[in-house]
Amino acid sequence: MSDANAGEGHLRGMAVLPDWHGSGVAAKLLSAIETWLRSRACKRITLDTTVPLQAATRFYEKHGHHRSGKISDFFGLELVEYVKHFE
Repeated sequence: MSDANAGEGHLRGMAVLPDWHGSGVAAKLLSAIETWLRSRACKRITLDTTVPLQAATRFYEKHGHHRSGKISDFFGLELVEYVKHFE
């Protein structure tokens, strides 16, 4: 979060080792960063994922993130922006 984007955070990347998939670790990591951002007056978080990462898409949607409508190019792959607003 920077002064130029006060109130907005961006999750640049997140991954969990395959052995930990389904363990709840990813949900705890996401919750921790969201809690941290809210504690700093963040009202909105964005993140990007590519279309082939369907498990990531389902994970983010399950945790309240929605497509913003913004799609960009990431080395030939569609990079889809997701957003979540905090209350």
